[in-house]
Amino acid sequence: MFRIFKLTFLLFVILVVGCSSVKVSQDFDPSKNIANLKTFAWKTETQPPTGDIRVDNPLLDARIRDAVARNLTTRGYQQQTETTPDFYIVYKYVIQRKIDSDGPQTGIGFGFGSFGSRGGIGISTGTSVSEYDEGLLVIDFLDARDNGLLWRGNGSRRVDQHADPARTT
Repeated sequence: MFRIFKLTFLLFVILVVGCSSVKVSQDFDPSKNIANLKTFAWKTETQPPTGDIRVDNPLLDARIRDAVARNLTTRGYQQQTETTPDFYIVYKYVIQRKIDSDGPQTGIGFGFGSFGSRGGIGISTGTSVSEYDEGLLVIDFLDARDNGLLWRGNGSRRVDQHADPARTT
């Protein structure tokens, strides 16, 4: 069970950048013994094209793969290139358009005329609606023997545009 906590923490570390809020969740097959997993490899050398130019970016692919491999190796897993590993890793990254709403807002104002004989009441209602892009990263660990899903972690957060490549996630 501690291994599951480490995997969840891994996904959280991969996705957290700065102060951005990331929604993270995981699922796994309890019938599989993932505590014995020690070696991993990527299922494919590069990410298959999605048709979205924002996602089909070799620099982004390299950042995601590097973050996953770095976090796994710091937790004792070893990356295999020559022999069959215990599990394969695949990921999918998508960017979806979302709508954000602040909900209804109300306001009441009172006013008095210059001579105190006139007055007024104003009431306003409204909703603030905006659109934004949300990125969803799904990471799967597949059993190397039968390609069965062992573990899935996913995280989503608002996608920001950065002019500085060091801040790009």
